Parts: sequence; structure tokens; C-alpha cells
Amino acid sequence: MTLQAGDAHPALSAPAVAGITRLSAADTVRARLELAMELELMAAGEKLPAEPDIAEALDVSVATVRRALQSMADEGLVVRRRGRAGGTFVARSGTGVNPGSDRPSATFRADAAEVHRLIDLRALAEDALSAAAAHAATDEEIDALSAIVAEAAATTDWTSYHHADQRFHESVAAASHLDWAMNTYCDVLHGLYRYFIPYPISYLHKVNLEHAQLVDALRHRDSQAASEIARNHVLTLHKTMYVGLRQPT
Repeated sequence: MTLQAGDAHPALSAPAVAGITRLSAADTVRARLELAMELELMAAGEKLPAEPDIAEALDVSVATVRRALQSMADEGLVVRRRGRAGGTFVARSGTGVNPGSDRPSATFRADAAEVHRLIDLRALAEDALSAAAAHAATDEEIDALSAIVAEAAATTDWTSYHHADQRFHESVAAASHLDWAMNTYCDVLHGLYRYFIPYPISYLHKVNLEHAQLVDALRHRDSQAASEIARNHVLTLHKTMYVGLRQPT
């Protein structure tokens, strides 16, 4: 296929309406938590973060999280306990969760092509923005990025890490000083964030080491290293996001 001037590459063109846009807010929360359970990213007996933390990380209201967790409790996917040692705990994971076609998580799986498209778009953007940041970032901006990396390294759950991760990537983009690109980049970033699901904090801390490598490249004003680190950091999502993991049968 030959592209004419002004044509967009198919990978970059606007897709059909994503399936998750047709889910209710509560079902979206359910889908993200259920996928993590189905893929054994959350283990039976694991305590979920507090409802306000889940709400903030997933950009929904606390009431929405509460509805989602209650419906999951009604199905026996989570257990809710009161008291000082209470909270919401994973009741089943892996083969204990039925990945049926009628579950909200199935809608996330059906959007795999859209997830891969967003990953490619984000890789292109972060490659360019990180290279620009290597030239344009101030010492203060680089110090701030280093502080976010340290904050992420100290997190103890996926909700806290998600906040730090978002601020890190938005701050790298802002440090490029390509203000005209920020809205487009943030649209792609947040579009992809809608598909993120909980991961073990030990895994997320390993991912954060790549953030530290990017900061080091920026501090040394090495645009080539910065662009390669950023691009590879994003492209690996093709394998490490739920669309690249072993799917339960």
C-alpha cells in the first residue's frame, strides 16, 4: 500500500469507538480489577488499596468504586471485612476467576487492537519529547524528575505508583518545552492509562528503574540515549500490558 501526501498511516488513524467507552464506570473498575485477578497479577488474600485511593488512580468517584467492589463481593470475587484489620481482599485469582465473554473484562480484551495502537502512538511521542527534553530541560526540572523517581521507588501499592508514574511522564513531556505537543501527548497517554490494570508493586519498582535511566540521560544531555530509553520503555508494553500476557483459557 502506498500512502499519498496527507494520508495517515493506518496504525495512527482513528479507530472505531473503543468497547470500554460503552461500559459503565463501575463496570470499567470491575474489568480492571478482574483482569488483574484473572492474570494472577493480584493474588488470593491480597488486600486492595483503600476505596479513595482506587478511585483516584482509576479516575472515578469513590461511590463508583464502592459499587464495583460490592458487585464483585456479591459474586465472591472479593471479600469485604469490617474492623481495624478490615478492608477488601481478593477472594479468587487465576483459574478461580471465570474469564467469560459476558464479563466486563472481556470488553478490555476485545480492545486489544486499540491498546496496541495507543502504545505505538505513545512510543513515537515519548521518543521525540524525551530527545527534546535532553536539550531543553532545566536543571530544576531534571531534579524534580529525580525526586518523582525516588517517590515512585518508595511506593507500596499500585495506586500510589500510578500517581507518580503519571506525573513523571507528564513532567518529561513538559520539560521538552514543546508546548504545542502537550495536549496531543496527554490525550494519548491518558487514553492508554484507561487500559492499565493493577500490577504487583515489585514489578512496578523494576519499571521505575527505567525512569531513573531516562533521568540520567537527560542530566547528561544525551538526546539519543533519552529517546531510545523512552521509546523502548513504552514499546515493551506490547508484551507487558495485559494484551501481551498469557491469557487464561
